[in-house]
Amino acid sequence: MKTIISSFLLVFGVLSATAQSEHEHDCAYTKSHFAESRMQASQRISAARGGDQYDIHFYDITLEVSNTATTVQGNVFIEGTVISAGMDTFWFELKDNMTIDSVYVNGIKRTNFIRQNNVVLVPLPSSIPQLETVNTRIWYGGTAQQAGFFSGLSTAFSNTWGVNVSWTLSEPFSAPDWLPCKQDLWDKIDSVNFNGIATIPNKVGSLGLLTNIVPLAGNKTRYEWKTRYPTAFYLIAFAVTNYAEYLSYAKPSQLAGDSILIQHWVYNANNSSNVSAVNFFKPQLDATNDMMDVFSDLFGLYPFWQEKYGHMQSAMGGGMEHQTMSTMGGFGQDLTAHELIHQWFGNYITCATWSDIWLNEGFASYGEYLYRQYGVSQASADSWMTSAHNSARQPTGSVYVPAGSSVNRIFNGSLTYKKGGSVVHMLRWEMENDSAFFRGIGDYLSAKANDVSTTDELRQILETSSGLTLQPFFEDWVYGEGFPTYSVRWNQIDSTVFVEVNQTTSSPVTPLFRNKVPVRLIIGGTTQTLRVDPAQGINRFQVAGTVTTAQLDPTNILLKGTTSNIIKQNSLGVHVADLAQINFKLYPNPAADFVVIETELDQFELRITDLQGRELQRLQNNSGKMTLTTAHLQAGMYLLQLQDAQGNLSKIERLVVR
Repeated sequence: MKTIISSFLLVFGVLSATAQSEHEHDCAYTKSHFAESRMQASQRISAARGGDQYDIHFYDITLEVSNTATTVQGNVFIEGTVISAGMDTFWFELKDNMTIDSVYVNGIKRTNFIRQNNVVLVPLPSSIPQLETVNTRIWYGGTAQQAGFFSGLSTAFSNTWGVNVSWTLSEPFSAPDWLPCKQDLWDKIDSVNFNGIATIPNKVGSLGLLTNIVPLAGNKTRYEWKTRYPTAFYLIAFAVTNYAEYLSYAKPSQLAGDSILIQHWVYNANNSSNVSAVNFFKPQLDATNDMMDVFSDLFGLYPFWQEKYGHMQSAMGGGMEHQTMSTMGGFGQDLTAHELIHQWFGNYITCATWSDIWLNEGFASYGEYLYRQYGVSQASADSWMTSAHNSARQPTGSVYVPAGSSVNRIFNGSLTYKKGGSVVHMLRWEMENDSAFFRGIGDYLSAKANDVSTTDELRQILETSSGLTLQPFFEDWVYGEGFPTYSVRWNQIDSTVFVEVNQTTSSPVTPLFRNKVPVRLIIGGTTQTLRVDPAQGINRFQVAGTVTTAQLDPTNILLKGTTSNIIKQNSLGVHVADLAQINFKLYPNPAADFVVIETELDQFELRITDLQGRELQRLQNNSGKMTLTTAHLQAGMYLLQLQDAQGNLSKIERLVVR
């Protein structure tokens, strides 16, 4: 999902553009500033509803809707299976201000339902056994309360196009504003019918395929949409106004000449220059075909190709990735790419919890970079990454959203979106080559297809695919906080290049970022890129030729402090070659209460210093193994070095104390 604040101002006129942070993500700004009451409401709902007692298989929704009001009237049929030991009370969520005319459970009308904190409880005369079907039809209606961006159903007038339009937006907790439902990310609905009834000339757009258009009495028409792909509850949607249809077709290589329908529904109106919306947006709409081809090449065929992809225009401030039919306030390149790649990351695979929302928004944000890289130019992609880093360079806060966080924290633009996208880019580097990265993401998409995923599941799949250990990277960059500022020293002695990476971090929560640091060497007319391990102290590399220049992260892969630097230090490595090879191991590292030191020496002296070289402790040991208590050390990074009986020194190892 992505929103644009300028469009939002045209709709609501209640927010000063100057209030937006210069680098805050367009989508997250309006989300975060209108979300707090939604979080509180969702917590009340969670406390009142009946638990995860049933699994939904099918929705059949028939609603009469308006382009000038947030009023709906109709019925919803829910087919499910009891998954608890037995169900004696059926429940669903619907805002208390909506009127319920009747509820039928397994064909029997139930009048004894109870409404409590936007949850409807329907006591049953007898318990429905586990694995038995439970079918419910709810007749209801009313006017959804419109209260800013997070309204489940909104209506607005577009001054540019002179049209009224209404649209839904259910993420994350607004579906009950307009739809009887169960807000459960894990319970994807196997198939959905949406039948929208509107007064002519209005049309109702929704997800899946438009299978029928039925004229009705009273100058009305019913638009019947069907999808047979599993769908998360918040991705069910509609929009209604007088639409013009513009069709195009994408032809990904996987379809060998066949095509995917791209169904654009834009306003059937002209602007002040008498240019129709179709003609005005046509160049931008046509770019969707190329985006579809690019993303299908990178991540596998568009997952809903047997139905369609499409856009339904609205007056919302940006876009929302409704499955197979994104709701769009405009059609800018980054916005269109963002919502399209959500079909893979967010829709095909949905975050298992709102704490894992970066799996949706971080990958979708990175989709903006990827389309610029493969569809426009590397320079354009580099510009995007520079802007993303400027926003993501927050001293505290993790990409992973702590449990119980408010909605403005869930949709934090700097962390969830920009840092999330930056982390995906760094993960691509950490996995050593594009082949390993895209193969691993492909394995992830295959393993979790039409399902939900946690952050740890992504990590485990990538580790299995690549054979790499990625847990330190995820600990530092997804669960950790802040960013490093690097101070890199290098030197060349004969054919050996010595490189040492020192870093300071913006948050004590993450005192050391353990990702590899790219250093490019220029040797005559050639270049060589090193992958320097900050935890190894002085790294050694063999080169053929004389290094004239060393550059720190010249392609801006890493999120890092703006004062990061690299210098040549002629003394670096001078004595390293003469040191006795005293090797030792530290574990666990990072350490909480203690660290074990193992070496082949019969006795040794341990020296502990801080990063500035100030000695903090010196200990003697008469065996090859030592357990050092770290409880007296403050959280941070320390340098450890051993000396044997002859005065030979080991290399310096770095210890992180949490």
